[in-house]
Amino acid sequence: MHFSKGNIEEFDVIIVGASFAGLSVASGLKGNILLIDRCNIGDCQISACGAPVDVVKEIGCEDSVLQASNIFSFHVNKKKIDFCLERPYCTFDFRKFCQIFASKTNAIFTKANVARVEKYDKFIVHTKDRKFNSKILVDASGWEASAVNSLKTDYVHSDMLSFGIETEAPYMATAFHFFYEPDFLKDGISWIFPCGEFSRFGVASYTGRRKLKEKLDSFLERYNLRCGKIHGGSFCYSFKEPVVEDIFVVGCAQGQTLPLTGEGIRRSIFYGVRLSAIIQRILTNEISFEKGVSEYTRLALNCSREYNFLFKFQERFLKMSKNRLEILARILSNRLIFRILERKYRSI
Repeated sequence: MHFSKGNIEEFDVIIVGASFAGLSVASGLKGNILLIDRCNIGDCQISACGAPVDVVKEIGCEDSVLQASNIFSFHVNKKKIDFCLERPYCTFDFRKFCQIFASKTNAIFTKANVARVEKYDKFIVHTKDRKFNSKILVDASGWEASAVNSLKTDYVHSDMLSFGIETEAPYMATAFHFFYEPDFLKDGISWIFPCGEFSRFGVASYTGRRKLKEKLDSFLERYNLRCGKIHGGSFCYSFKEPVVEDIFVVGCAQGQTLPLTGEGIRRSIFYGVRLSAIIQRILTNEISFEKGVSEYTRLALNCSREYNFLFKFQERFLKMSKNRLEILARILSNRLIFRILERKYRSI
């Protein structure tokens, strides 16, 4: 139950964005919680929807899983190099995942665009025809960081975005396939993600290039397939401050999507769930707001060194020759070496 004061609706916490990060924050909160998103929950798929199986199970969304595999196949220099995962990844149905996750929250959802945010003793969030206020505001709105950007217009680094598109086609695969082919796509990669009786085919540009439809069509033609409905969008690899103007920022809004791999779901859930626990302690007066800010800031910036390493490797990756990259991939695919590498990567 929420309350109205004049024409302003009051909540304990307002979360802008109702995808992976926003739902993760909402999942552990008790009280009057508002989720705001411009799309209905589960309607606007941007991600390729691949994540570790154990992460999906931990939040109770395993019924959304389409297919799992412990093999990543990297295609380079017309060679296929397999990496055997200790912990398998899966694809899942975005709509089903989000709806299951949302059902585990007690948040009120409203579909709206955030027009602006004002900060007084409380935050006032304006949509087209409604106003909401709360002492705690979370921005989980993706790379656009719409809540923070309303108060700090230089927060978003639009020059540090990758961009990808994807479609689904009737093709059965048993592994996750990644293709590095600079003669075909000089500034990015393409992929095939298995989803049971169909697969997701995608292409992405690390430099944020948006005109990729022709490349996706050409990629599909190799398998005598045609492009269907396309989804996708931008994702941010600019690692930024996790608390701005007293707004907690989580997921792609903060830049938690990893450079090079583009993995964001696991990290959005990880940080979203932990931010949820911090906010709940603030709501119950177990800790002060200032203490909560300090805890989340320390947590969110904990892996900045590893993030910066991946960012630098992303830049080098695009400059490496196919022969050198093939040699490197063969070395890293050694079962013992990759086991160590995978565990280190999963700790980020």
